[in-house]
Amino acid sequence: MVCENCKHEIGPEQLYCPKCGAKNAFAEKHRENMKQFAREYASTEKEVSRFRKAVEGLGKKAAILVVLMIAIVICTVITSINYADPDEDAAVRRDTEKHIKAYLQQTEELLQQRDYIGFVSFRYAHELQSFPPEEFERFRQVGYVAEEYYECVTGMEEMILRSDDPDYFDGLDSDIEIFCMYVDGFYEVYDVQLEAEKNEVYQGYIRDMEAELLAMLRTYLDMDEAETEAFLELSEAQKAVKVREVLRHE
Repeated sequence: MVCENCKHEIGPEQLYCPKCGAKNAFAEKHRENMKQFAREYASTEKEVSRFRKAVEGLGKKAAILVVLMIAIVICTVITSINYADPDEDAAVRRDTEKHIKAYLQQTEELLQQRDYIGFVSFRYAHELQSFPPEEFERFRQVGYVAEEYYECVTGMEEMILRSDDPDYFDGLDSDIEIFCMYVDGFYEVYDVQLEAEKNEVYQGYIRDMEAELLAMLRTYLDMDEAETEAFLELSEAQKAVKVREVLRHE
C-alpha cells in the first residue's frame, strides 16, 4: 500500500510513513481495534471469573455458553466502533472552527507548560487529533508522540492505584499487557516523529516526554538507569513478566 500523503510505499502495519511521518490510517485503525479488544477482553475476563464461581455447580456447558454470549457482545461493540457514523462529532468540529484562534493559543500554552496529559485531553475534547484544521498542522508530530505518552502514563497510574485492590486481581494482568504494548508503541512513534519534526522547540517537547516516561518507569518499577535500558530491549511478553513481578510483589 502507499502513503496517502506522499505516495511512498508503506507496510500495512506501519503506523507512520517512514518518509513523511504521516499517519497510516489503516494501521492506526487496526491498532485501535486491538486496543479496544484488549480492554473488552480484560473486562470480559473479570465477568467470566465472577460468573464461574456462581455456575460451578451447573457444569461446563453452561459456563461455555455464557463465555460465547459475552464474546458476541464484544464483537458487536468492535463492529459498532468500526462502522460508527463519521459525522457524529460534526458539532465539535464546528465549534473548533469557530474558536480556532483561542484553541490554538490554549494548545500552545499546554505544551509550553509541559502539560502533555492536558494537551492530549484538550485535543481529544475538541477532536483535534482526528480532524485537525490546517492551522493545527504544526502540532502533528508532537501530537502523535503525546497520544502514546498519554496512554503510557494513564495506564501506569491505573495499575499503581489499583494494584493492591483484591477486586482488581484478574484485571491487572490484562492491563499490564496493554501497558507494555503502549510502551513499545511510544518508542515506535517517538523515533519516527522526532526525526520528522523540524521545529527545535517541539523536538524538545518530544524528548521531554521520553525523559518523563523513563523517570516514571524507574520510579514505579524500581529500576536504575541500566535496568530501564535493559527493560526497553525486552519483548512485550518479557516486559509484562517484569512489570508483573513488581506490581504483584512476586
